[in-house]
Order: sequence, then C-alpha cells, then structure tokens
Amino acid sequence: MSLARSLFAGAALLAVLGAPLCARAQTLGGLPGPANQMMPLSALEQAGPDTVHKHAKDAADAIRNAKRKYNDADPRVRVQGLESLRYVDSPEVNSILFRGLSDPDVRVRIKAIDVLGARGTTDAVPQMTQDLYLRDTPAIEKLHLVAALGRIGDARGALPIIDFLKNTDDKDSRGTAVFALGEIGNPVANDILMQTVSSDPSPMVRKLSREALEKIDGELPSHRSEEEQLAKEKQLVPTDQKLSKLRQMDEQIHAHEY
Repeated sequence: MSLARSLFAGAALLAVLGAPLCARAQTLGGLPGPANQMMPLSALEQAGPDTVHKHAKDAADAIRNAKRKYNDADPRVRVQGLESLRYVDSPEVNSILFRGLSDPDVRVRIKAIDVLGARGTTDAVPQMTQDLYLRDTPAIEKLHLVAALGRIGDARGALPIIDFLKNTDDKDSRGTAVFALGEIGNPVANDILMQTVSSDPSPMVRKLSREALEKIDGELPSHRSEEEQLAKEKQLVPTDQKLSKLRQMDEQIHAHEY
C-alpha cells in the first residue's frame, strides 16, 4: 500500500470527521480531546480508553492475556484486551473479538469493531451489517461500523451503508459512508453516490462522493484495491509476517497524523 495514498485517504476524511464527532465521542472516554479537533478514519479505528500497542512475541501468551483482561469487570481493561489482539496471528483471536461485538459496554463494542475492521475480518460482516441496521445501535457505534465495513471491503457491506447514508442528517456520517462505499467498490452504490454528488449540501461530502465513484469505476485506486494487489504479490508470505508489515505501515501513517 502506498503511504502517500494512505495519508491522502486519511487527509480526505479530516474535513468531514471534525469537532462535533469528537465532542460526542469524548463521553466514551477514548477519542481525541479539544486540542485535536480533526480526526481521520484511522483515528476512528484507534478509538477506546487506554488504547495500547503491545505486540506479544508469543501468540499463546497474547491470547491468554487477552482472555484474562476480557473477563475483567472494568470495560477499560476489556478494551485493552481486545486492542492487544490487533496483530496477533491465532485462530482464537476472532472468537474473542466476536464476543466483544456483543459486550454490554459501547466502548468495548467499538474496540471490537475497530480491530476486526483493521484485520479485514470478512466473517464479521454479517453481524456488523445487522448491527448497523438496528435502530437502537448508538450513533457513534454505527459510525465505527461503517468505517470498519469500508476497511474490510466486503461487497455485502454496501447495502447497509447505503441505507445508513439515506437516513442520516449528519454530514460527518455521510462523509464516512461515501468514503466507505468507495473503498468497498460495489457498483450497487453508484446511484446513491451520483445523487449525493448532485444534491448533498456539503462540498466535502460531494467531493468524497465523486472520488468514491472514481474508485468504483477504477479510475482512482482505493485502499482496498491496493491491499488486494499487495496480497496477490505476497501470497507466500506467512500471516504473522503480513500482520507485522501491516503494523509497520499503520505506525508510519500514524506518525504523520495530527
């Protein structure tokens, strides 16, 4: 994945994921405070209290530690346990993260959503899309679901995001939705994106919609298409090495963010 293009994607969302979202998210104890009024998509994926990046050398130790933390009564500790699984290569990881999707605390659910999205876990798409449709899902959680579905890039995520886009009056949410539709690349989104280009009151949302259409038509590379190309080129690379490379790229991107 091109670092420059990744930074461009993050910068594009800086203008739509702004202060109102940060203000709402502060009540969850995890997103940037007033000093950081703009927040790219990657910042959404890092949301949660006491976020840490501890990458255990031994997967078994990491899994054991994550299970211990997830059984803690404090949701902040459970968040830490889920975050610690971000780059762990083990078949047990998904079962722990899937438990997080149904956690009673919204902060824990958001962390599970973000980590599954960052890992590109397609098995999580059915539950994510179902939660996105539910009326009682909190607005901030829906925003993270949209971002994660865009990161995963599975075509099944397009329709629920389209429904979300049609039913939200918040320009930050619309910006995230059209960006995610571009990353998914499903042509079923073309009609709603063209409507958004022509009628959305926000110039930035219209701009992101045009770019999403270009991604779907193949004129502008998407984050997902670059990841797929990288996967084709490195099919023989072990999964743990792939996750290590992903971690390095994420760290490079975060080093350039505000």
